[in-house]
Amino acid sequence: MGKIDRFLNKRTMILGDVKSGKTARTAEILRQFLQAGYAEKIAVLDMAPDTIRGIGGKMERFPDEPLLYLTADVHAPRLMGENESHARQLAEANARAIEKLFLQLRRRRKEILFVNDTTLYLQAGTLKRLLEILNTTSTQVLNAYYGSTFPDSTLSRRETQLTEELMKTCDQIIYGNGA
Repeated sequence: MGKIDRFLNKRTMILGDVKSGKTARTAEILRQFLQAGYAEKIAVLDMAPDTIRGIGGKMERFPDEPLLYLTADVHAPRLMGENESHARQLAEANARAIEKLFLQLRRRRKEILFVNDTTLYLQAGTLKRLLEILNTTSTQVLNAYYGSTFPDSTLSRRETQLTEELMKTCDQIIYGNGA
């Protein structure tokens, strides 16, 4: 076990700005869990959009491992929205798509949950529903955007507020590539 002991039975959040290594760090921890033989107990909820203008992107896939990988076709509201109203509509559509993943996860329970781009859901989803899903597992490793790359907007303020509330429920927080 060794390297993963600090993550077992805890909620760990990896925070950072755009391109700070959040997804890579999450994948690195996931790799450690796989090497320790936990694959069948793991679910990955990948909420990230595809890479747009060098920002974002799905987690590394591990096709040879028997873990549960769930993702949806989502958009990057602040990068794709034509205006604040359109960005909000995209965020709401993302939340609906991600909630379908929550239903799949509930049906196929796992003990360990990795979440990529948690804040994409928090842009329009509810913290209560996210916590309900997180609490179905004993170990959670999630990453979230927490930075200043995007301009101030209603969507950004909501995302930051809910991320800060989620941070209060975590056992440990890792910033960017830090340990």
